[in-house]
Amino acid sequence: MRRGMSQVMLTSLLTAAVTVAMAGVAMAVSGGGYQPSQQDCPASADANNVDGTSPGCHNFKLNVENGRGRRYAEVGLDQLPKGSSTPGLFGVGMPGSSNFPHAGCVAVNTSGTKGGSGRGCGTNQSGAGFTAVFDTENTARNAIAPQTGAPDPGGLLASLQDCLVVYLGADDNLDAGEHDGVDGSPLTGTAHSVNGPSDGGAVTAHVTPGAATTSPSLHDPVPAAGAGEGACADGLCQEVTTQRQQAYRGNPKGKSSRDVSNYGGKKWDPYNCSSGDLKSEQACPGGMDSWRNAEAHSVYAEPGVQVYEDPDPQASPIDPLYEAGATPQPSLYPIPAAYVGTCGVVAGGGPVASAPAGTPSTNSAGQVVVSTGC
Repeated sequence: MRRGMSQVMLTSLLTAAVTVAMAGVAMAVSGGGYQPSQQDCPASADANNVDGTSPGCHNFKLNVENGRGRRYAEVGLDQLPKGSSTPGLFGVGMPGSSNFPHAGCVAVNTSGTKGGSGRGCGTNQSGAGFTAVFDTENTARNAIAPQTGAPDPGGLLASLQDCLVVYLGADDNLDAGEHDGVDGSPLTGTAHSVNGPSDGGAVTAHVTPGAATTSPSLHDPVPAAGAGEGACADGLCQEVTTQRQQAYRGNPKGKSSRDVSNYGGKKWDPYNCSSGDLKSEQACPGGMDSWRNAEAHSVYAEPGVQVYEDPDPQASPIDPLYEAGATPQPSLYPIPAAYVGTCGVVAGGGPVASAPAGTPSTNSAGQVVVSTGC
């Protein structure tokens, strides 16, 4: 798997997303993370044994929707096929090539666009709006299709007053069409590890007037509105959120939970275990599925700011000292975690930042943990 490029790309796109959100889109910003379904993609769209694209799938997506997922506006950049990367900062495909970002869609409709996985931007004919397709490499595809159905402003207003959500997400397929998710085969032990691409991130926002009378809690201090931004690349994750989010789901039959920054009880998969290719999948003793099953059912990001190692065994952690041959084994895997928020403080962990066993206020992973009782 290519390393180091996707993080720059994701950071740039998410910085743009934060700028948009703070400029007043939907008046507020909410918690939430990257989801393949919000990108109109099946979870297996970026499997490492697939070079092509999935119909309607996008590597960059903006959705405006209600709390039940009905979209009223959306913009997407089409998923790219795997190809050669250009040298340089962003590592995108060669301009003019099929794996250079060049095509996408826009849709707006007062009755909902009816876009989604396998369909891309919707073409609902029952409301008022339009769907547009753009392609800088094949201009014959450029088109705008108006929808002239009867508008329903009352229904639209009622729907959005219930809950208004804005989602903006991106993933490392922007990196020259990178396909680095697991192949999902029982033969490689990854049938139950399919979880989208290895790297991605999102900014989401919500305003929920109906929750104005809900009592605040440490997990959700402002129920009526919220904001969240988070991304993972090369094993390094960061999250800023105003409410609890499920960042990862481990054992589907389990009932345990932990916070992303709290490594207590976590058993980390080997450094070379990842989803980049068959060799990386085979570096997971017992198969990647067994490592996912060893993880807690629910892994949460809590209100506040957190930095942590990606809990998904698909991740491809990178330790620059080890990669350069300066250390005989990885010393920054997992990376030391940090959290400050409504649920307390967490600091440390990993080979270089773990306190000796028995140190006061530490957990089994040698991290300093001060809890507020979440």
